[in-house]
Amino acid sequence: MSTVVWLLTSPRIPAGLLTVDAWDALHEAEAVAAFRDSPTVAAVREAGIEVRLVEDAASFLEEGGVWIVSDDGDEELREALAEYLAGGELELEVVYGSWDPPGARLLDLVAAVDQLHAEQGGCPWHREQTHDSLGPYLLEEAYEVLDAIAGGDPAELEEELGDLLFQPVLHARLAAGRGEFDVDDVAGGLVDKIIRRHPHVWGEADPDRLYEHWHAAKAAEKPHRTHPAEGLSRQLPSLALASKVIDRFADAGTPLDLPAPPEGCGPGAEEVGEFLLSAVAAAKAAGVEPELALRRALIDKAGLDQRT
Repeated sequence: MSTVVWLLTSPRIPAGLLTVDAWDALHEAEAVAAFRDSPTVAAVREAGIEVRLVEDAASFLEEGGVWIVSDDGDEELREALAEYLAGGELELEVVYGSWDPPGARLLDLVAAVDQLHAEQGGCPWHREQTHDSLGPYLLEEAYEVLDAIAGGDPAELEEELGDLLFQPVLHARLAAGRGEFDVDDVAGGLVDKIIRRHPHVWGEADPDRLYEHWHAAKAAEKPHRTHPAEGLSRQLPSLALASKVIDRFADAGTPLDLPAPPEGCGPGAEEVGEFLLSAVAAAKAAGVEPELALRRALIDKAGLDQRT
């Protein structure tokens, strides 16, 4: 009875970084084989181990040894192995030479987006896009994520998060094509920012003062900003922008002088919701667009610039 070692590796890990168990199995094997050349096959050969490339694995199964599984999983050979195992003609040992780390499929996403933009075999539509033309999709996908969260369906949320994740990778690829920055610059900058803003996690800062640390780090990153609301997107809907602006002024220690709520508007969510709905209805009845009216009032109260 032969023994076959089924050696599985991740194409997302440098080929020579194999586990001790994998190298032991390779060095001890009387035969090592694979269907085709691959980075793993090349690394094993560089280590002085002969690897035989075969078209028909029948003789190998009868003799036994280490089989280096291709990236596609060698499905046909798996079926043959199942028949040999069922017939008691061999023993099978599965050895993991390497495996995907968390986040490994993000590398596949980057590779897929690169292929979409390739001159040969790519997608003409994707090659024609710009940051401006893709912008509306980013907003649309963000709202669809919010819909999925509200719906409470994990499968739907998983799908919508994937659609949203697609967008920044597309924008990074466009920028890389123009020599501006790439997806690693985006990810690296984000990691650095996360570490800077969490000194209570990556340092000795007091976790009870985490909001202080957060705002101090933001202020240090943008020392040129003098207005509390500077940096807030004017693309936000007016209601969301108003909420953010009020928070920014409060955090800066200079709360806005805001109008008092009308009599009868309590602190509960239902009362506030009813008041907001009545305010929209009143604006419509007066022929005023409520979105623009709130934005104008906010610009006046907070001294915002009027860029849209």
